[in-house]
Amino acid sequence: MLVEPGTPTVTPRPVPAPEQAEATPRRRRGRPNVLSREQVIDAATAIANEDGLDRLSFRALGVRLGVAPMTVHRTIGGLGDLHAELVRRTVDEFTATFVWPDEWHAVVRTFATTFRDLMRTHPLVLESHSRRGALVSTESDAVVARVVGALRAAGLSDAEAMYAFFVVYDFVVGHTGVQVGRGASEAGRPERHALVGELLGSHSYDARFDLGLDVLIAGIEARIR
Repeated sequence: MLVEPGTPTVTPRPVPAPEQAEATPRRRRGRPNVLSREQVIDAATAIANEDGLDRLSFRALGVRLGVAPMTVHRTIGGLGDLHAELVRRTVDEFTATFVWPDEWHAVVRTFATTFRDLMRTHPLVLESHSRRGALVSTESDAVVARVVGALRAAGLSDAEAMYAFFVVYDFVVGHTGVQVGRGASEAGRPERHALVGELLGSHSYDARFDLGLDVLIAGIEARIR
């Protein structure tokens, strides 16, 4: 072998046999940042229910999942799409549990109480509805059709049946918004609390909801007659 003058000699490293090279794969540093969409949506649902939609960010998701924020972004896309997807999944899973009765009074009551339970269990649904627009999901569309269909079968016109549904819907959203927003807080007008205490002794959101729903159903029944 000829070597140019002044060129240092280097002993070449032996090349491992193919089977030896495959037996010792290159070691990766740290754990791989691999997420599924389900993992991200589960984490987003927890954050939104616990802290509100305003606290839902790639950074917050990364902290909860133990990955970099960019990993979350690559997995799920934009926050707007994430908001829509987590609300859609929550509504679909919950409303799929509806067990519908046959009689229209019971249909309306089932819808109202189950919808209230959904928003109390998952405040993100109430917040999303109040701040970002109507709820959109496959199951929610089926719920609307079921309630409106029952009211039409009871004798309301198409328009009245739809508006009656929205009256009940608006009542449930409004009542739940007051309950979730205020909870057991003593904030508000002191004279109002004094009046409630004088007349009722104690206040029950459940009794308040039941009475309101009874009044609405009685009004629908009067309209049918």
